[in-house]
Amino acid sequence: MSLLMSAWPILVWVLLALVVLSALFFLAKGDRRAFAQLLGLVACFLIGALLMEFMLFMAARMSRTGGVQGTPVLGDGTRQLLQTIANPRSITAPPLSMAAVAAYSVPLSYLWLAVTWVLHLHGGGKSGAGKKKKPAKASGKSRKA
Repeated sequence: MSLLMSAWPILVWVLLALVVLSALFFLAKGDRRAFAQLLGLVACFLIGALLMEFMLFMAARMSRTGGVQGTPVLGDGTRQLLQTIANPRSITAPPLSMAAVAAYSVPLSYLWLAVTWVLHLHGGGKSGAGKKKKPAKASGKSRKA
């Protein structure tokens, strides 16, 4: 567990690099399905970031103090989400807590990335092989003869 906790920030950064490199590769190869899978992964992160922004905003609005805590700044929720994901202590958080869900998202993202690559490699070289070819029509000269 200590090895995993020490390597955790590197795993998070490598995941980000793999997603970006995979997206560029899939765009270069023209594999729209695999690129759409990666966009789904990015959409999940964006939804999580928006939910964190909303929760921080609502917590600031509901707080009774009128100080700095009461005025939320746009981006604080996303920053907190990124810090929670990259924090190695999130692995040992209680199940179903915000930190645990953020920590579990990293291995699930690696799994999602692996499935995307398997789908790309499985369906990669068959761009025109699956389509049926129509028989060529005979020219007018051969029909008359």
